[in-house]
Amino acid sequence: MTRHLSWLASVLMILLPGTPATANVGLSPIYANEASNWPLETFAANGLFRQIARYQRGHPQAVVIASGHYTLERLASQLDERALSRSGTQWTLHFPLVIAPGAQLTLDGARLYIDGENGGCLVNRGTLIISHSQIDSSGNQYSGFIHGWGGSRTQIDRSTLTGLGRPDYRAHGLSVARHRYQGTSGAPSLSIQQSEFVNLYRGLEAEPGSHVTLTEVTISQSREQGLVLSGAHAQLTQLRIDGSNGHGIRAEGEGKLTLEELVLSTNKGAGLLIENFHGPLQGRNLASEGNREYGIQIKGGRDASAHLEELVLINNGSDGLRLDGSTLLTVSDAKINGNHRYGISLDGQQDKVRASLTALELHHNRLAALHTLGEGHVQIEGTSLRHHSNRGQYLAGNISARESRLLPQLLQARPVDIPFTDAQPRAQLASRP
Repeated sequence: MTRHLSWLASVLMILLPGTPATANVGLSPIYANEASNWPLETFAANGLFRQIARYQRGHPQAVVIASGHYTLERLASQLDERALSRSGTQWTLHFPLVIAPGAQLTLDGARLYIDGENGGCLVNRGTLIISHSQIDSSGNQYSGFIHGWGGSRTQIDRSTLTGLGRPDYRAHGLSVARHRYQGTSGAPSLSIQQSEFVNLYRGLEAEPGSHVTLTEVTISQSREQGLVLSGAHAQLTQLRIDGSNGHGIRAEGEGKLTLEELVLSTNKGAGLLIENFHGPLQGRNLASEGNREYGIQIKGGRDASAHLEELVLINNGSDGLRLDGSTLLTVSDAKINGNHRYGISLDGQQDKVRASLTALELHHNRLAALHTLGEGHVQIEGTSLRHHSNRGQYLAGNISARESRLLPQLLQARPVDIPFTDAQPRAQLASRP
């Protein structure tokens, strides 16, 4: 009993904010299902204990940087090599490593392998800076990961991350979130520039309240989705995502999203999926090409708005652009060509669709240029149309019967208002003589 209380006291001293630490860095026990140990409890409950048991002797422990600024060299001088080892120029982290509030770990020009199979991971509550470095893991269901809690700052510059992440909750590769025990504490922030992520389970995941900035980043061959934003505030610039096993980008929840100069290609889901997103969405110079599903799909989103300009949506397996729901959509200057179903599909079966489309090139989409279902209203100005074949249609769905009347107007420069509905027109009752 005395030993257990001693362990618990050390956890409270090192892991909880605002508590003086007995040492700058040291080993601390990990307890599953202990509220006092919440920075690691999530991962311990997900199987970290079992992985650690294969390697560590005795009760599972984590390395905790309680205060101060550390490099791997300085850490190694205070730790046993069973926690952090070095072979030539490569370091290997075998234990979970927690950066406490106020502490900082800097990896500059480092090569680090996170030994997830034995419990290695990086959990940030302070500041983590990765610059000109290579971070690797095994790329399987036991891979190590990097996670930032509320109040943390993670900065990655000119670095490569490979093989991180696994299916376990909040262990998907590189992620940021606020824990339920943190209440309304500071948001986690993540800033990445001129870096490359390869074969992560998810290239990046940000939960509600997170602040994310990506500039000149490439995410390729993600084992699930490329990038997942759930209620985050994100600014993505010069981002390339290709070869993901799911959607290139999925954004949902209440947030703010700015996209500029993106290339989303050959992903096995949609290039960009916006689902039940509430908040402003601005996108410019977006290319979504060769994805298995939609180029861009926007679903749900009551009281939301999306403004997209300079789009290139080409050769996607379903529609180039699909809108399902009540998001107010504005599109200008879009080339939507060669998609395997419709160029643009507007589905108002659940909620009324509203869209304004300007300066469109809709060429050679397999089924039709524009498709409508349910109820909605679209305004179109300035359209170039080409059939996919002699049997192709320009208009499909519940506006197909009006093609001969609408087509001459669509090909003119002036705006054309097109209301649409699935409801059948009511027959006029004959008046009695």
